[in-house]
Amino acid sequence: MKLTVIGSMGAYPSADHPSSGYLLQHDGWTMMLDLGSGVLMKLREYIDINELSAVFFSHYHPDHVADTGVLQHAVKVQTDLGIRTSVLKFFGLPGKTFFDSLNYHSYTEATAIDPGSEMMIGPLSFRFLLNPHPDGGCSVRIEGGGRSIVYTGDTGWNDELPGFASGCDLLLCECSLFNRFKGRVEGHLTAGETGRIAEAAGAGQLALCHFPHFGVREELLQEASEEFQGQISLALPGRVYDLT
Repeated sequence: MKLTVIGSMGAYPSADHPSSGYLLQHDGWTMMLDLGSGVLMKLREYIDINELSAVFFSHYHPDHVADTGVLQHAVKVQTDLGIRTSVLKFFGLPGKTFFDSLNYHSYTEATAIDPGSEMMIGPLSFRFLLNPHPDGGCSVRIEGGGRSIVYTGDTGWNDELPGFASGCDLLLCECSLFNRFKGRVEGHLTAGETGRIAEAAGAGQLALCHFPHFGVREELLQEASEEFQGQISLALPGRVYDLT
């Protein structure tokens, strides 16, 4: 598996740094984890969007889904031109109006995920864990080729998360807060908490994402490293995590 960071800002994009979006590739299969504001424009620097087979949404806040409508338009145009021949599949939690909007004529198709169960998306195995986050959401564990990635999406502290992420090769973990803001923003983790989760899970490496729009990011690394003894990095645009 190979994960390329397209965007990783929290709340809204900054200059040249989209909000959440991660390109996942394995054995010729290409999909996105989330599709926030600014992601589609940057994605085209890495792949032809007609290579994209699926998108998984951790939840439906705008900084994770904002480019969905324009992607649907792109799929329609490319299909009508005879360039794209396959339906783009979207995966996410059911029960929200946004989920229903993922069905766009014959161009895109919504498939509901079932937390607690396992499903195959392309050649990869997916499992899901519900997150404590306003309006819901879930973490996802992805396995393929003997490797595993856990992406938390947006979440507050969850006692189940270390077990869910146990032994993963890469933990891509939201890091919205410096330690001094612990408990002040619902549904988000501090840097220290991300380190605690990675350490308890025995993760191979920890990648911090969903950055705040203030402060010095290196301080996030320092605070996480006080809890986790393994490799830690900032998941900045263009960074590639190759687990092959």
